[in-house]
Amino acid sequence: MITSIDLAKLRNAEFLQFGATFTGLVMANNPEVLNVAAQQTALKSKLAEMADLFKLERVSPITQELVQLDDRRDKAINGLTAVINGYCNHFNAEISMAANMLTVNLNLYGVGVARLNTQAETSTITGIISDWETKSGFTAAISKLGLIDWLAELKTANQLFEQKYIQRTQEYGAANPDKLKAKREEAMVAYYELRKFIDANSVVNPSAACEKLINELNALIDQYNMMITSRPVTPVPEPAPAV
Repeated sequence: MITSIDLAKLRNAEFLQFGATFTGLVMANNPEVLNVAAQQTALKSKLAEMADLFKLERVSPITQELVQLDDRRDKAINGLTAVINGYCNHFNAEISMAANMLTVNLNLYGVGVARLNTQAETSTITGIISDWETKSGFTAAISKLGLIDWLAELKTANQLFEQKYIQRTQEYGAANPDKLKAKREEAMVAYYELRKFIDANSVVNPSAACEKLINELNALIDQYNMMITSRPVTPVPEPAPAV
């Protein structure tokens, strides 16, 4: 039997690569002889349609702007965090106290904010900024440490990223009535259909060729399952304490 895999956890590029390798292995093992030619062709076709949409999304000029804006806000949050960490050891007790207050709040949102996926990073930074701009204790700490410009840069970079992300989504949606998500779901259905036929054939018409294919497919799936399980879990921010 073919090993299971949670395809939903694969990123679009990973899903396309996995599908291409999967169909390639099936093709190399003569799908006609294994009675899965129609299912293999169907999956390959759906993957090609998805790949076309994915490429169109990737070549959008806005994509490069998003990369630059993401890098800008990464530098802002990393730089701001580094400055605050340095002030935690300041010889002035009031300054170190203010820095430690901000550090505690940052820790509520988890470490490595810049390493979160783009949308999670957007919402996390928005939450941090909201805390620091609306709660008196935090606003006083920001002023005490002279971090007003740092916070303004972080807010600007994050807002620009979100605006460009929405703009690209609108552009992509207008250019592609068939959404990438919908096409991916169709490819997943085709994948499960092909898998079902291969498994059924291995039971109804067992052969060395079918066993060889299943062993190769399972080796591929094991690699992707290992990649999925090795990923760090994205932290969920806890509510900030009332100040």
